[in-house]
Amino acid sequence: KFGKLKPAFRKPNGTITAATSSALTDGASAVLVMSEEKAKALGYPTDVSLKSWHFSAIDPYPQLLLAPVLAWPEVLRKAGITADEIDLFEIHEAFAAQVLATIRALESPEFAKKYLNSDKAVLEKKLDMAKLNVNGSSLALGHPFAATGGRMVTSLTNELRRTGKRHGLISICAAGGIGGVAILEHTPKK
Repeated sequence: KFGKLKPAFRKPNGTITAATSSALTDGASAVLVMSEEKAKALGYPTDVSLKSWHFSAIDPYPQLLLAPVLAWPEVLRKAGITADEIDLFEIHEAFAAQVLATIRALESPEFAKKYLNSDKAVLEKKLDMAKLNVNGSSLALGHPFAATGGRMVTSLTNELRRTGKRHGLISICAAGGIGGVAILEHTPKK
């Protein structure tokens, strides 16, 4: 039955269908961001912090959902770490092919040369899939547009705490060729 579904965007040869897209779901979220001092004063945990972030944009055609790839080098530079030092990755999966396209672009010297003016791919080694979306992604969990970012931050924060890992990266695409990437750092307090 999946093969008989009509393409949602590019007709007649499109590959994105209702079966390969995240479900539209309702949801709301709020994420509190404040100084460590303020969090301590209010009694909130201070073991996970926003280490760096960067937003990017790309011409929506033909690369609509690859804007986050442009932000990865800058967010890593701002954090002072390499991709090898990231313990967990949360890559937004609006469509089944989204994560695969992002990873392919991150590992591609050709993409880096064309879009980043670099001779080296963003990821010099293959992404360890065991570190990727370990609790599911937007495709599995749903994609309430305004709440997806908050859901991803919360999921990554909880997983960093649960596993005791240090660095996590969130990569999220948005309509219109926009992308955002953030690195969270977990430093357990004694």
